[in-house]
Amino acid sequence: MSEFKKDHHAYISSDPAAIERYVVVHGQIILQLFAEFPDQKIKKCAFVVGLTRKMEERHHTKWVVNKKAIVQKFQSNLNPRAAMDTLAPGSKRKLMQATTTRLINRIWGEYYSNYSPEDLEEGADCEVKEEDEAEEQYENEDDDKEEVVEKTLKPRSVSEHNKSHTSQKEVRWDGSPVSKTSSGEAIYKRAIVSGEVIVVGDAVLVDVDESDELPAIYFVEYMFETRNGSRMFHGRMMKRGSETVLGNTANDREVFLTIECMNYKLQDVKQAIILEVLKRPWGHDHRKDNINADRIDREKAEERKKKGLQVEYYCKSLYWPERGAFFTLPLDTMGLGSGVCHSCNLKIAEEDKDIFRVNSSQTGFSYKGTEYSVHDFVYVSPHQFASERGENETFKGGRNVGLKPYVVCQLLEVVLKEPKQAETRSTQVKVQRFFRPDDISPEKAYCSDIREVKASFKIFCCIIIFYQFCGFCNHTLSISFWHL
Repeated sequence: MSEFKKDHHAYISSDPAAIERYVVVHGQIILQLFAEFPDQKIKKCAFVVGLTRKMEERHHTKWVVNKKAIVQKFQSNLNPRAAMDTLAPGSKRKLMQATTTRLINRIWGEYYSNYSPEDLEEGADCEVKEEDEAEEQYENEDDDKEEVVEKTLKPRSVSEHNKSHTSQKEVRWDGSPVSKTSSGEAIYKRAIVSGEVIVVGDAVLVDVDESDELPAIYFVEYMFETRNGSRMFHGRMMKRGSETVLGNTANDREVFLTIECMNYKLQDVKQAIILEVLKRPWGHDHRKDNINADRIDREKAEERKKKGLQVEYYCKSLYWPERGAFFTLPLDTMGLGSGVCHSCNLKIAEEDKDIFRVNSSQTGFSYKGTEYSVHDFVYVSPHQFASERGENETFKGGRNVGLKPYVVCQLLEVVLKEPKQAETRSTQVKVQRFFRPDDISPEKAYCSDIREVKASFKIFCCIIIFYQFCGFCNHTLSISFWHL
């Protein structure tokens, strides 16, 4: 390797000593490659033995701990500071300040209040580290620990007076209808509920049930009147931060829009809340401005709290747990008051994806939201071919050792048993299988490109849900398709 020229792709250095040092440093990776080689003679060749010896000489091997060398607990500790008593008489050992921030103290305080209430009083006396301005939102949360825990564990319940008079609230429209829904129901922009004005785009508290939980928050998309005279509104649920994956770390004033929507009577509205829909610029260039805006917002919220004014909520994200993420608010589709709900359209689109369809020319089909056509290449689950290879292996969850990759196939033909009624159970597809190098031999798998597949003459006829082999094998299979 020292004789390679600089333009060679394997060039390292012209000095043999430097190359040897490079090989020894990367010895673990090189030995792993030899360990996976299928030929036993190459696995134990002189190069492997010599490299192992070189690594041991330079201590580039993993340290092996002898169990007999471990000091037992009953033996004396030779550390001279172990016997020193660094605490004054009568004092208690305190927690490290670096690990007891106000946020951590709040989280563990609420945890112990659920599982070990007697430890909560002891934890309240520990010192808390003063944090910078980014943590100012938690400054006043340790002043009254019991109040914080009570608010989190026992949400404020709706009074019995309001529950019993919900159906007696006076509801009337403020203005004439602006349009109609697809079913012909009149749409309104404003309504007056017990003297309080409700406008499209507002957030309201709704008494969903008689439980002692906090009232649900809904964002008003549009209001309408049914044919029987009921005054309704269509709203999208907004969840508090504690109801999301953020849990205790969420801000008490922040709420998150969801895709869950529902129709409610305006008589079920408890009250309107103050909600600000924030639209913050994204990127590192705006980070400082966003931090300053958050600081000003917290100071404003503290002033309103001292004056006893109503809490101002804010929303800046869409919470979608099914997709496991927070998204930017769809401001162009929120609160239009047109009788169309973006969340409802998403649900309809999701339901439409589950419908199986075959095109008119019978050269393709739609399955779980994906379009497949003849001559497309697809992935097939490798477990369906386990019986063909005589393999019925099971692996523990989380481990990928021994797992097989998806089998590559090509769609050749779509066959309908019942042309008038296209269903997954009555539709078959013919596929041609392609073999990976590791399906042929270990030597091929070691030397070939992982993207290379070998064509074959094996053609299978499969049903979309309950697939069945024809020709070479007669086994009932359940194969899933993905685009390659």
